[in-house]
Amino acid sequence: MTESHQTIIIGGGITGLCTGNLLLQHDADASLMVLESASEPGGTARTDGTEGFTCDWGPNGFLDREPLTLDWVRSLGLGDAIIRANEAAAHRFIYKAGELIEIVPPPGFLKSPLLSVLGRARLLCEPFVPAKRNGEAESIWSFAARRIGTEAADTLVSCMVSGIHGGDAKQLSLEHCFPRMAAMEREHGSLFKALRAQRKSSPGASPMGPGGTLTSFPRGMGTLTRRAAEVLGDRVRFNTAVRGVERNGAGYVVNTESGEKLEAEHVVIAAPSYVAASILKEMDDALAAALDEINYAPIAVLSVGYKRDRVRHDLNGFGFLAPRNQGLRVLGSIWTSSVFPDQAPEGHVLFRTMYGGATDSTVLELSDDGLIDLFNKEVAPLVQADQGPDFVRIFRHQRGIPQYGLRHGAILEALDAGENRNHGLILAGNAYRGIGVNDCVVSAHRAVNLLR
Repeated sequence: MTESHQTIIIGGGITGLCTGNLLLQHDADASLMVLESASEPGGTARTDGTEGFTCDWGPNGFLDREPLTLDWVRSLGLGDAIIRANEAAAHRFIYKAGELIEIVPPPGFLKSPLLSVLGRARLLCEPFVPAKRNGEAESIWSFAARRIGTEAADTLVSCMVSGIHGGDAKQLSLEHCFPRMAAMEREHGSLFKALRAQRKSSPGASPMGPGGTLTSFPRGMGTLTRRAAEVLGDRVRFNTAVRGVERNGAGYVVNTESGEKLEAEHVVIAAPSYVAASILKEMDDALAAALDEINYAPIAVLSVGYKRDRVRHDLNGFGFLAPRNQGLRVLGSIWTSSVFPDQAPEGHVLFRTMYGGATDSTVLELSDDGLIDLFNKEVAPLVQADQGPDFVRIFRHQRGIPQYGLRHGAILEALDAGENRNHGLILAGNAYRGIGVNDCVVSAHRAVNLLR
C-alpha cells in the first residue's frame, strides 16, 4: 500500500520543524510527515558540544524581537532555557588600518577614525539628499553611497552586509535584504529624519531592523531543533532524501531516493531553493528555473578556543567585522564566550570566525590547516592570542547563505505564480523573504496559513 499523509514537509531544518510543530498545535492528530535527508534534525541549525565548547554549525542565535519565535520556543517548553547576550555584546568593532575600532553612536561617531574628515562631512549631508522615487531595484551599496557617501558605504555598510549575508553589497537588493532601510527613505525621505522619528516612537530600536537582543541556549541553537524534532516524534523520518514531486489528481506524490512513493494532499518544501529546484524540475520547469536563479555564498565557520591566559585582549565586546577594502579575508569574528559565557569551559574563550562569502568564493578550497593559518595570521594578532589555538572545529557550507540579488523581486513573483499554479504546494525557508531564524519561523507561519 502507498503511504499517505495530509501534509508532507520536505526538509527538517528550522522552517520545516516549525511548520510541523505549528500543524500539531492546531490539530494534535494531524496527518503529517517531515522528510529529512540527514541523520539529525536542524539543517545548518545544529550544534556540536566538544570538550566543553558549544559550536553552532550555522546561526548562533535569534533576535528576541519576533513574538512568533518566542511563542514557538515557549510551546516547546524551552522558555526558561533561553539565554540572552551578555552586556559585552553592546561593544562592536570594525577592523581598519590594522586595528579594531569601536563603533560608537552619534554624536561620538563624528569623532571616530572609522571615517575620514571628508567622509564624516559627507555623512552629515544625508538629510539634504533627495529621496529616490523611481521604484527601480537598487543595490545596498548604491543606496548607501547615494545617501551617506562612498567611503561610508565601503567602510561601514559593505562589512555589515558581508558579515550578515556573506554577500557583496554591490550585488544584493536593498529592498529584500534590508526592507526597513528602504522604508525609512520611502516614508521619511531621509535616514536622519527617520531616526529622529524612531527615537520618539521606539527608543532604542535599531536603524537597520526592528532590533532586539541576540538570544540562544546554553548548548546552542541545536537545543531548539532537537526539541522541535522530539515533539514531532516519529513524524520525522531521517535519512530520507526526496528525488521529485509529481501531481496526483488534486494532490501530490513524493518520490524518495530509496524508491518510496508517498501521497499527500499538501507538500511544503522547506529545503534550500536549489534542492527545491531539483525536486520540482520534472513537475514545473518554470518554477524550478526561478528557484535556480537564487545563488548561495560559501561560508567557512571556525570555532576556535583558547585557554584564557593565552589571549591578552580583554574581549569586552561582541566581536568585529572586516571591510572588504582592508586587505583581510576574514569576514568577521564573534567573541562567543563574551556574548554567551556558558558556551566555553571555565578558564577558556571561544571565537566564532567566518571566511568566504560572495566576494571570496574559493575559500573552501583551503584545507583545515590553511584556514587555521589564516586565523593565526589575521585574527590572532588582533585579539593578542598566541599562535596555535587549543581547540578548533570547522564547519564548511558550500552553499551557505542565500543571496537576494537585484532580480529577487522578480524571482519572488515567479515563485508566487508557481504556488498559485500548483495548489497545495508551498515553498518555505530562508531563501525567499529573510535569512534569519526569525524569518524562518515567519515563513513557517506563512506555510501553515496557506494550508488552512
